[in-house]
Amino acid sequence: MNRPGRAGIICIFILGMALMQGCSYLSNIPYIPFVNKAEDDPQPESRKLDARMIAVLPVDIKTGSIDAARMLREKLFDELYFKGYPKIPFEMVDAALADIRKRDGGASGSTVAPQVIGSMLGVDAVMYTTLLEANTTYRYVYAPVNVAAVFELKSVKTGDTIWRFESRATDRDYGVTKSGLELGTTKIFEDVVHEAVKKAMENLPDGPGVR
Repeated sequence: MNRPGRAGIICIFILGMALMQGCSYLSNIPYIPFVNKAEDDPQPESRKLDARMIAVLPVDIKTGSIDAARMLREKLFDELYFKGYPKIPFEMVDAALADIRKRDGGASGSTVAPQVIGSMLGVDAVMYTTLLEANTTYRYVYAPVNVAAVFELKSVKTGDTIWRFESRATDRDYGVTKSGLELGTTKIFEDVVHEAVKKAMENLPDGPGVR
């Protein structure tokens, strides 16, 4: 077997050095992970309503008291603001409704078309609320409190309903005497109304003020 000559040994040495330098170069190249295009693309935005400003009308009472309806409207007003919708003062809404009543012979808020109130206030949608239930039933040692309402948002452009939700909430208080129960249920009644509103607002898409 012939051994490589001097020139062959030099060639092998040079080739080995080149391979070593190549491996060293490759080891210094930063690692770039593979990125799935589908994962890199931004996620689609959550559903938005075609409404930036919402007017909240007085609550239409089917069952319940005026105080419960007032409380429901106030809670809805605050929760809409937290969802990113600007506040439209009740004074503006009620003044517009008063003008409509004078012109149309005492029309109630629930019968006013969204296009009419929208053109007067410059809003995009109108919230109609119907109080279905707001009562306290006194039992022997406890008293359940029930609140139910329907929230319906209508576009001022088309008059169509663009969002609707029926919400219910309940709680109960315990006591030995009826007077004690009455005091306890009075305290929790506002919380039950608020809970009914919150359940509805959790299903309402965020407004322009939420990023």
